[in-house]
Amino acid sequence: MKKLLLLLAAAASFSGTALAQATTRDSVVQRAMWPVKYTHDRDLARWALDINLKLGTLHQDITYNASNAAYLNAIGGGVTRVGNLHLTDGVTYGVDGQLGFFFGRNRHWGIGAGFMYLAQRTDAKLDQFHAEYQATDAQGNVFRQVVTGRDLRERVEITNLNIPVMLKYKARFSRVLGFTADAGILYNLQMRNETQTNAKFDYGAIYQYSATTDGLPTSYDASPVPNVNDVIITRDFYLAHNPGGNVNTYFQEQSAAGRTIALDRMPTNRASEVSYKKGSVGFMIQPGLSFYLSDNVALNLNVYYMYQAFEATPKANYRLTGNVGEYSSMLNTVSKSENHSIGGNFGVRFLFGKARDSDKDGIPDKKDKCPYVMGLPQFLGCPDTDKDGIPDDQDSCAKIAGLVQFHGCPDSDNDGIPDKTDECPYQAGPARFHGCPDRDGDGIPDKEDICPDKAGTAQYHGCPDTDGDGIPDNEDQCPEVAGTADNHGCPPPPPPAETTPLETPILFEVNRTVVAEVSIPVLETAIKKLNEDPNGVIVIDGYTDITGTKAYNKKLSMRRALAVKKKLVGMGADPKRIKVVGHGPKYPAASNKTPEGRQQNRRAVMKLKV
Repeated sequence: MKKLLLLLAAAASFSGTALAQATTRDSVVQRAMWPVKYTHDRDLARWALDINLKLGTLHQDITYNASNAAYLNAIGGGVTRVGNLHLTDGVTYGVDGQLGFFFGRNRHWGIGAGFMYLAQRTDAKLDQFHAEYQATDAQGNVFRQVVTGRDLRERVEITNLNIPVMLKYKARFSRVLGFTADAGILYNLQMRNETQTNAKFDYGAIYQYSATTDGLPTSYDASPVPNVNDVIITRDFYLAHNPGGNVNTYFQEQSAAGRTIALDRMPTNRASEVSYKKGSVGFMIQPGLSFYLSDNVALNLNVYYMYQAFEATPKANYRLTGNVGEYSSMLNTVSKSENHSIGGNFGVRFLFGKARDSDKDGIPDKKDKCPYVMGLPQFLGCPDTDKDGIPDDQDSCAKIAGLVQFHGCPDSDNDGIPDKTDECPYQAGPARFHGCPDRDGDGIPDKEDICPDKAGTAQYHGCPDTDGDGIPDNEDQCPEVAGTADNHGCPPPPPPAETTPLETPILFEVNRTVVAEVSIPVLETAIKKLNEDPNGVIVIDGYTDITGTKAYNKKLSMRRALAVKKKLVGMGADPKRIKVVGHGPKYPAASNKTPEGRQQNRRAVMKLKV
C-alpha cells in the first residue's frame, strides 16, 4: 500500500504540473497569430491506437478456507493441521492494445478501450501440513491415517484476460517530449491458474488392537496419544526405535501386508487447473512520458499500478490429499484473491484521422504558419491584413500599410524614420531627435522645448530670458524689465506714502508668534502715538524669512501680526483702530542667506496711518 500511495502521489504531481504548463501554453498560443515551433496537441489527429508491453511485479492477498472438517474424525488439539498457504511475490508480463478518441478543443482528454493479455507467475507454499484421521485399508480394517507433507509447493502460471476502459490524457511540451496518463477500469474475462507441484507426502498408519484371539487390528484409535499397544507405522516412530534399521524396507513390507502407507510419495497427477469467477472489475493507472518520432507516431514510457480482486467457490469437502497418491491443488480452497501489480509499460502510439484546419483556409494546421487566422497560400496560411504585400507574421505593423525596408511599418512624415520608432511620426525631424523637429534651432527638440518658437537655453527648457534677471520669459510677468523672483520678475512696489514706521520692528523666533518682553516699550510708544491722534489707525505688517513653504509662511506672517494686535489690545488699544496684514517672505529687510539676515526678516512692523 505504501508503494501505491507513493506512485499515485508522484503521478498526480507530474500530471498537475503538466496540465498547468499545457494550460499556460494554450493561452499563449490562442493570443498569437503564429504557432509554436512544434505541432500543438489541438492540431494532432483525434484517434490514437496504443500498443503496450508490460513487465512488473505480482503480489496476491488470498483468503484460504481449508479446515479439519473434510478429514473423517480428524484428531484435533493441533494434531491435524491443514497448514498456512502463502503466495510469494511473482512477475507480470503481457501486452494490451487500446483504441482511443481525444475530444475537446485542445484534445488533451480522451477515452479508450481495448484488450489486455497478462501472463503472471508465482509460487504457492503450504507449511505445517499434518493430518491424522479415520480411514479403511484394503482389507477392510479401520485405522488412523497419518499424512505429513514435505516441501509442499506449487508453481502457478496465471492467464489473465481483461477489457480496459480508460480515461486518457496527453500534453505535448516540445517537438519531442510530452506527458501521457491512462486511468480506468479493467473488466476481467478470464482468470485461470495452471499449477504444477513436486510435493511429497509420508503416508503412515496407527492400528489399535482389540482383545480378540487372532490379534488382528479391528478398530480406530481416536485418541490424540496412541495406546502403548498400538502399532505405529510412521517414519519418526520407526527411526526412534530402530536406529540401525532400514525404514524404506520396513514400509515396503507393511505395504505388502495390506497397510495403506508410503514414504516420499509424489502425487499421481501433479498438474491441475483452477479458475476464478469471470466479470470482476479492477482498476489501473499508468502515467509516463511520450517521445514523439513524428506528429503521427510516439513512444510511450510509463509506470503502472494495477489492482484486481477475484472470487471463487472453494471446492466442497476439500482435502489436499487422502489416499496414497491423491492430490488437490492448494488453490482449490481459495475464496478470494486480491492481486496487485506495479511495473513499467513500453508502448507505441499511432495518431491518425483527418488533419485539422482551424481557420478553414484550406491549409492544414500542421503546414499553416498562422493556423488560427485565415490566410493565403502564397504566405503559407498567414494573412496580409493591410495588403502591403508583407504577411502579418513578418509585418511589425500588420494593420497599417507600410514599407518592406521598415518591416511593414509606414513613414508618415517621410523623414526616414518609421512611425513605430518615430517619437513625432507626423512631423519630419532628424534622427538625433528621434524624428522630432527643432523649429527655433536652439538644439532643443520641440517636444521638450517649452518655448518652441523662440530660441532659448537648456537651463530654461528652451525659453529665453530677455531682461536678464534670471527669470525665463514664460515665468516672468515683466519680461522686458528686470525684477525679482519674489515679485514674479517685476520690480518691488514702493512703500505706501501715507504710512509712517513706528520705531523698532518687533522680532520673532523661528516659527514662533510670541511677542518678546523686550518689545513692550515699542508697543507702549505705538499706543501713545495712537492716543495723540484720534483719527489715526495702526497697520501691523507681519513677515517671515524664506524657511518653509510660501503658503505656510503667508499664514505665519498673519499670525505674527495678530499676536502684536492682541498684545496692543491687552495694553488698552482700541481693536477697531488696528489693522493687520500678512506678507509672508515678501519684502525682506535683510538677506536670507545668513542667520542674522533671516532673524531680521522674522518681524512685525507697525505703521501709523493718518
